[in-house]
Amino acid sequence: MAPASPVRGMLLCHAGPHRLAFAAHEVVSITSPGGEAAASAALAFRAPPGASRVLVATSGGTVGVDALEIDSETHWLMPVPGVVASASGGSLRGFVLARGALWPLLGLADFERFLRGLPRGAA
Repeated sequence: MAPASPVRGMLLCHAGPHRLAFAAHEVVSITSPGGEAAASAALAFRAPPGASRVLVATSGGTVGVDALEIDSETHWLMPVPGVVASASGGSLRGFVLARGALWPLLGLADFERFLRGLPRGAA
């Protein structure tokens, strides 16, 4: 397992009661839902889709989340354990301990592709 490395600038997001984090540099903009439907992060947890904010990736892909906070602190990125490495389609980058909780740090564009590949009835 690789040693922990520092990460600074994240968006700490919620999909229902579930936590997700994305590196701030991967987000081009944050918008309101509308127009083309964003891939809802809730689908990864087999929850009904929905979102109050949409993260737009540099690739143009979009992921909907229920809530988000910007975190500019430096946190240590813990590596992905081998047992869960492929569980999110390769989008899981590691875990960070922020605000007293463990947050999975995901690659935004990779996570959006993973969500789009889930079966329509995944919720």
